Amino acid sequence: MRISLRITLILFALLVILLPLQAVSAEETYPRTVTDMAGRTVTIEKPIEKIITNNADNARIVIALGEGAKLVGSDECTVGSGCLCPMTADNKILCDACWNGVIPTPLQDLPLTNDRYTPNLELMASLKPDLVFLWTSWEDKADDIQERVGAPVFVTGPDYTIEGMKDHISSVGSALGKEKEAEELNSFVDQEVKKVTDITSSIPEEEKLKVYFAPRGALKGFYDAKEGRDFTRTDNSYNPLTLAGGINVAKDVADGNVNVALEQIIAWNPDVIMVAASSPEDSGVQFILDAPELQSIKAIKEEKVYNVFYPNCRGTPHDRNLVNMFYMAKMLYPDKFASVDIKTEANAIYKKFLGVDDVFSEYMDYLQFPNTQKA
Repeated sequence: MRISLRITLILFALLVILLPLQAVSAEETYPRTVTDMAGRTVTIEKPIEKIITNNADNARIVIALGEGAKLVGSDECTVGSGCLCPMTADNKILCDACWNGVIPTPLQDLPLTNDRYTPNLELMASLKPDLVFLWTSWEDKADDIQERVGAPVFVTGPDYTIEGMKDHISSVGSALGKEKEAEELNSFVDQEVKKVTDITSSIPEEEKLKVYFAPRGALKGFYDAKEGRDFTRTDNSYNPLTLAGGINVAKDVADGNVNVALEQIIAWNPDVIMVAASSPEDSGVQFILDAPELQSIKAIKEEKVYNVFYPNCRGTPHDRNLVNMFYMAKMLYPDKFASVDIKTEANAIYKKFLGVDDVFSEYMDYLQFPNTQKA
């Protein structure tokens, strides 16, 4: 009995000694330095409790890594234009559960700290953030914002490639000290890609379908010099299309995102045409099918012209582009992907990134084409 008591007292004494040491050890992790995607060395002085993001791509990963409760400000596309939680073209909320549940505060109540071009530096400073995430196109503003807001600024963002998406996730994870969670999210991305490539990798190259992809839609017809929302705008490296087993006819175009001549599209003679759409009114399928100039194209003759999900939203939304990979595969090879249910796959993807069930269901019904369009 005395021996047990003595052991207990010794263990208690050790606990008293070790607990302060653990606290000191935790404090010694700060300040810590990380490198952002612009190659800048960023020093984080203390544990991160308040975060500002200036675009939805970064907000999405902050949420996916479990830190959404720390968001204290973001941009107008995250807060009010449907780049994070879906919204109609006339700004009506789809999926109330997403807008009310993706962070503890209703998303639309989050302070608006920047628009497309300009940060509200006074508001940002008043929110006293511990870290500000900037998208890569704002790299030239990073040092100025850091100095004037008084918080470390971390530049990061994805591109259309899966590797670019994973690099972005890892980058945000390193800034937040959430490396393990980032690794788990990247593993999920790999698993989703594998579901598609396990099938498409077995398709002989000569049997793969040639695809012309209009990532900016056809809302303005063939050409739109002002906004680029036109059929002749294409991209030579849209990774989800390639993973889905499509041969991008523009793969040798010099620029990644460029307008091409209508005559070039006709010369490419794609087997399938895919036109991005972000609303029912944005659909360009019938316009393309009816265009007299395009009637010699195989895709037109066989009526293989499909709407697909819009791949942009002030950035390159990870969840939507993963869904696009599944959807494109299903449109291209319906027999091979007959067992794939887009609603099930998409809801699982959105849940992984946003933590909310059934986010995609109402968006799918709103867009209409995922329910009605048949390969």
